Amino acid sequence: MKEKLYTLPVNEGFEAADECPFCAMERREEQRALRYYAGPGASYMEPDVRASTDRAGFCGVHMKKLYDYGNTLGAALMLQTYYAGLLEELNAELSDYELPEKKGLFSRKKTQPKGDSLSMRLSKRISSCAICEKVDYNMERYFETFYYLLKEPEFRNKVENCQGFCLRHFARLLECADAHLPDKQREWFQQTVPSLMLSNLSRVKEELDWLIAKFDYRNASKPWGNSKDALPRAMQKLQGIYPTDAPYKNE
Repeated sequence: MKEKLYTLPVNEGFEAADECPFCAMERREEQRALRYYAGPGASYMEPDVRASTDRAGFCGVHMKKLYDYGNTLGAALMLQTYYAGLLEELNAELSDYELPEKKGLFSRKKTQPKGDSLSMRLSKRISSCAICEKVDYNMERYFETFYYLLKEPEFRNKVENCQGFCLRHFARLLECADAHLPDKQREWFQQTVPSLMLSNLSRVKEELDWLIAKFDYRNASKPWGNSKDALPRAMQKLQGIYPTDAPYKNE
């Protein structure tokens, strides 16, 4: 199978010994995004980069990872201009803010559309994230590339021999199937992917069962098998997370 630049990350993900190849790709993209915004290249000093962080900000998860990354000055500078925009916006919103009138039981007065309320706009602001946007954009390309590569027998073999997917990425994989799954591979996909998912979920469940059974003194001398790390892998299989990962730090 001839490699191209845009197929490398997907092939590498499926070559990783991971509970979900897309988790491996996503973790790599998240780390790249952290380096991009707060790494040694100081891209946060570029006006277009700062404009994107001022607009989108960072969600709580990535704000914590940005803090753990360790570039205090870079993170502080990005938050400084974000705060400036936030204060300007809230000054305009709150200077003459009034609570909406409580609607009576028989009132016919039209209320402000829910999607336009201040609370909804604030909720949208705190949930947006420059890192999420960057990671999601690249992950969308990887799902499309996955379906593109299915025409290659060697890649289909990699899929058949992987450890399935986490539920979060499996749902996204199915969501993309209608638009990107080639007609010639639909039968293969139907016969392969659902059974691959079920067999690997069953495997993790059995390993989790044995982890629990090992707490019984009668099983203390029996071998662990693959169950010592069953708990973090079971969590990853459900949510696409790596509970045992140390914080990713600026080198």
